[in-house]
Amino acid sequence: MTEQSPDIANDPPESAYSRFHPLTPLVMGWKAIAAIVAIVGFQNIDMIEDLVKHGVVNTDNLWLFGLGALGIILVAILAGGLPWWITTYAVTEDGVFVREKFLSTKRRIAPRERIDSVSVERPFMARLVGLSKVRIELAGAGESHVDLQYLGRAKAEEIHSTVLELARGDVPSHGNVAANPASAEAAPEAPESAAPSEGGDGSPSIVERAESIAYDSDSTGELLARIPTSRILHSLVLDISLMFWLAFSIVMTAIWLIASFADGEFTLSFASLAALVPALLAVPRMIFSRVDSGWGFTSRATATGLRARRGLLNSRSDNLTASKLQEMEISQPLLWRSRGWYDVSAKTAGMDVLESVTEGTGRILPVGTAAELEATLSHLMPPTGDLIVHPAMHDGAQAPSPAVLGASDTALLQGFLAAPQAQLPGARPFHWSTPISRRTHVYALTRHALLARHGWLTRTVTVIPRERIQGVELSQGPISRRIGTADLAVTYAGGTFHISNIPVTDAAALCATLGVDAGTSRRFSERASWLQPRLLGGTA
Repeated sequence: MTEQSPDIANDPPESAYSRFHPLTPLVMGWKAIAAIVAIVGFQNIDMIEDLVKHGVVNTDNLWLFGLGALGIILVAILAGGLPWWITTYAVTEDGVFVREKFLSTKRRIAPRERIDSVSVERPFMARLVGLSKVRIELAGAGESHVDLQYLGRAKAEEIHSTVLELARGDVPSHGNVAANPASAEAAPEAPESAAPSEGGDGSPSIVERAESIAYDSDSTGELLARIPTSRILHSLVLDISLMFWLAFSIVMTAIWLIASFADGEFTLSFASLAALVPALLAVPRMIFSRVDSGWGFTSRATATGLRARRGLLNSRSDNLTASKLQEMEISQPLLWRSRGWYDVSAKTAGMDVLESVTEGTGRILPVGTAAELEATLSHLMPPTGDLIVHPAMHDGAQAPSPAVLGASDTALLQGFLAAPQAQLPGARPFHWSTPISRRTHVYALTRHALLARHGWLTRTVTVIPRERIQGVELSQGPISRRIGTADLAVTYAGGTFHISNIPVTDAAALCATLGVDAGTSRRFSERASWLQPRLLGGTA
């Protein structure tokens, strides 16, 4: 995001700017309004009790109460309405502009060259009134995004598509969408879940309407994956870490109850409650977060990339294109292996890492099957190519098994995830000072990617396309020099991947190869020649 003064060459004309939806102040300020109502109600609890019990109210101070309520309403309208009135936005072929014009003018600009991804978010209150927020992520560190909040659903979808076309370098044929008020009245495409029921009058049933609201689905594009809620709940039962914290909470509660009845009487202290409440709330919060981030998950292949929808109370739709992908992780917890389920997440240059972890925005396949994994990777991930077995990076490893050398990129990654670590070719920690990582970590190169396998209870394969690597750094501390190991830091847009405690010869071989990639492949001016996913015209 960039902020500029009013005197800029590419500033859109005044006619290009539009205001956000009139209900925006309500959506953005409902928490403050609810807090004010609660405070006023608490201060006048006696009057409310008389009204509830006896149906009468002491009218002596009623006019003061009404005057105060009217003043609060006017202040709330002014506080929420003024920012809405002075804030406008415009979408042009140069990018997205958000302007706040009052005593001075402030602009936030998302140049189309820096647009990384676009998402449509629908917080709970906004969903109730049919509004959406468009978030435009930009390449860069920190909070590099521009928000358009709030818009009607049809308008948000239209701007979402237009901005994605701009990011691809296409100038939309319909020009500036913000300057076309009529487009806001266009009806959105009916979701699949709202299809007319058989034998009826052609209108959707109540159940179908409820599903369309709860799942907030979108039928545009080829369906790649749809995760049922039952699978999300089943995956929680098979999550060892979640079961551990659940058992821990039960044990803590039992200890607290035993301690409270130690003297034959139930005693309650603030200190004991302060220690118990966080433990009791942690697991339900963890469960709800997992369910919320996977509820109604649907991914589709569209003309503007992979679009993933998720969310129970607060829903969001994210778009990710192959050219913006910087890193991908494929994970499989221990108890998921018999079910054949996978968890896939991705990183882009403009992604907020904290938001990605807390809200699950980086997950592009929460609990996917092998078929859904194949469909997702084929539409999104650039080809990995065959494994490169470097002579200096094959010490101690057996010959690669047929499961590793799969017939496709997806089979290769599945084999790299499932095979015993000893059968995988590549660099690995070897010293006795790293007893766990030397049995779980391995780093290998393919023709087009860097692969890293790690984890014991939850195995994870990290895939970094070699075309995305910007730099590589080899470091060695005094202890590392003593035992003959070295560390590597592989840098790409938006993050750094660390390889630790591998032999010096392996580190040097990796550094030399990846250094050439960083110096030649990572050229933004040549991004048209970057490898594309197999189903988008790429080749392995």
